[in-house]
Amino acid sequence: MSRDKKVVIIGSGFGGSVAALRYAEAGYDVTVLERGGWISRDTFEADDDMLWIPDSGRYGMNDLQLRGRNIIPWLGTGVGGGSHVYAATIKRRDFFDDFPGGITYQEMAPYYSTGEEMMEAVKYPQRAPYNELQSYKIFRKAEALMMRDHPDIVEDHGDILLGVAFAPDENSVGKSFTNKYGAEQRYADPEEQKLLGGDIGVKNSLDKNYLHLAQKHGATIRPFCEATKISERINGGYLIEFKDPRQNKTETGIIECDQLVLAAGAIGSTELLMQCKHIHKSLPKLSDKLGSTYFSNGDYVTGMIPKRGLLFSWIGLIGAIVAILMAQPTFALLAVLLYLFGWLISDKKAMPDSGATNSDYIRFKHRDGSPQGLYLEGGRYPTPLKAAVAIILSLTGNFHPSRYKTINKVMNWMGTYLPVFELLERTWPIPILMMGRDDAIGTFELDGDGKVIINYPVADNDEYIAYLNKLGKMLSKKANAFFIPNGFAHLSKVVEIPHNMGGVSMGNNTTDGVVDTYGRVFGYENFIVMDGSIMPTSLGPNPVGTILAFAERSMKKIIL
Repeated sequence: MSRDKKVVIIGSGFGGSVAALRYAEAGYDVTVLERGGWISRDTFEADDDMLWIPDSGRYGMNDLQLRGRNIIPWLGTGVGGGSHVYAATIKRRDFFDDFPGGITYQEMAPYYSTGEEMMEAVKYPQRAPYNELQSYKIFRKAEALMMRDHPDIVEDHGDILLGVAFAPDENSVGKSFTNKYGAEQRYADPEEQKLLGGDIGVKNSLDKNYLHLAQKHGATIRPFCEATKISERINGGYLIEFKDPRQNKTETGIIECDQLVLAAGAIGSTELLMQCKHIHKSLPKLSDKLGSTYFSNGDYVTGMIPKRGLLFSWIGLIGAIVAILMAQPTFALLAVLLYLFGWLISDKKAMPDSGATNSDYIRFKHRDGSPQGLYLEGGRYPTPLKAAVAIILSLTGNFHPSRYKTINKVMNWMGTYLPVFELLERTWPIPILMMGRDDAIGTFELDGDGKVIINYPVADNDEYIAYLNKLGKMLSKKANAFFIPNGFAHLSKVVEIPHNMGGVSMGNNTTDGVVDTYGRVFGYENFIVMDGSIMPTSLGPNPVGTILAFAERSMKKIIL
């Protein structure tokens, strides 16, 4: 690439943010177009305003829309892209034998290190209050037992590397601070629910590092600018047409550039390029491999419920209610005693709404014996009763992420002294987040409205899902818990996917890929794609670290 000055970057996720900083540092005139807005803790709502549904006037950071029959991609929308909705997990991939271009881990390692340092990634802390959470303790104990008893399939386990600002001591939890880049953040408070806004300003999201520094170096970030068409200029470079995606907004515009970076994610980048190739006919030289590969990274969710005393308590509680209704005081007393016996022998409540969205993992070999095949991780979510209260407060305009602490305190009191609530609190499952190198490969196509849909052969993953369930049962047994399979996904054949990849896959040439291993688009000068769409296969580990590493590698090559 020649060292031209004007660069436009479409998308502000992991790849786009790396490009924005590195180009800006090198003195280029950088403009970032982002379809969403700035993400603020003070404007977060726990109702449907947290969703991206622009046709309905909703501009939240979570884009969850069914794409085709089987796939609901979970996409991040806003300045910082997916860094606002991912679990802050940053892992490395240890091998690249299934990538084109002879890439090696030794080549990628320094770029992984750069990404980890920029994201200020740290291991989940072994200090109070973070290591005292019951769900965390349950998983760590079960993981150690799995490693001990199944060394033939378990490769590793431990605390995950996270892009989260953990407090240095208990007195700093929840307090504001200025990070090393000069951006304002807050230290993580385990009592704030992360999916209900507690992660905003706590995660080391891209607006707190890469994009923050890019702006310091002169980059311009333009929110609510959704790219709709890319075309070549006669004298070289590109024209990008964009619009304001908000309801009742008719603003459109055109911006020119000498160098173009497309970083709208696997769904967004693939959709825009397919529209340009097949509908607008503005990029006709794009490889016919465009849209031919979609990967879900084997994302799947199951769960487990600690079972000690649980059945005794449920039988006792239901029996007591029935006996009271039938005016049988003796049986009611016996049922109450049975409930109390279950409570007495039970462990502490798991409280799966507290703590980081992710904290620990266990890594398994692939089914064929090769490394880094599968991961099981402990998840967190707002338990239903507390989430319902948060939603009600949002509907009345009275929710703020900090108020979850009050919700938590009140509901925990009820869960201590009121039997029904106590038993419900003891019954909420702990999510088991699963991912790995699966078997199914999907394809993209455009529907009648020009939106990309995913054709995904879910049956091709039957063997993979069966293996996930087997491992989930094994882990649950070690945790003395009931295993909870994903009944919704099994019956509906619909899966929610946070780790979408492919569509603009890298290759050695235009016959087997759309871009090269640096993201440079075959057939077009000064045009690179820099996001998860260029991945040629399911990675296994969470993909963010690899996307960052490839983006840093590309910038090192391209900015001469």
